Amino acid sequence: MPDADVIVHARIGEMRVVPFHLRNPWRRERPVSLEVGPWHSCDGEDLAIRAVLEEESIVLAGCEDRVVRLLVAVRPGAKDDPGTKDDGTKTDAGTQDPAAPTSATNADEALKARQARLDALRNSGQGRDIGDVQGCATAYADVRFEGCARPQRVAVVVLPAACDAVDVGCDCGCCCQERWTHE
Repeated sequence: MPDADVIVHARIGEMRVVPFHLRNPWRRERPVSLEVGPWHSCDGEDLAIRAVLEEESIVLAGCEDRVVRLLVAVRPGAKDDPGTKDDGTKTDAGTQDPAAPTSATNADEALKARQARLDALRNSGQGRDIGDVQGCATAYADVRFEGCARPQRVAVVVLPAACDAVDVGCDCGCCCQERWTHE
């Protein structure tokens, strides 16, 4: 695993929230653009990690503190991504977000598209077989705060389902229950 500022542990199908506390110690406004860089796998495992910041840009008022959240969803590899072909390469549909507005001038349209991307991220993996990883896998990306702070490297450690699974016994208790009620 590379050196990282933030380490997140997750399993396939989970979504994690990473809050970042931004601080403007100066008295004047500070515009900040927020961006998540590409994800890089550390061990060759085929992972599809989607990460969305709740806001793409903000303006911090003088002496303002604000928390912005990064939503991270972990899915099985690119073969299961609807925007990829069977060989893992991107299709035309996978290169552009279908919820992205065609005109950047319409603020309402952009806000609705952003909300649609957040909703899609929150609902990814629900109601179907979500797959698993063979062993622990790691990926990382840089989250940039242009105009405010240095980038933060976020690493996601993906654990297999069998790792630290909850142990549930299959004994129904009826044999012991009958013995205790008849005596």
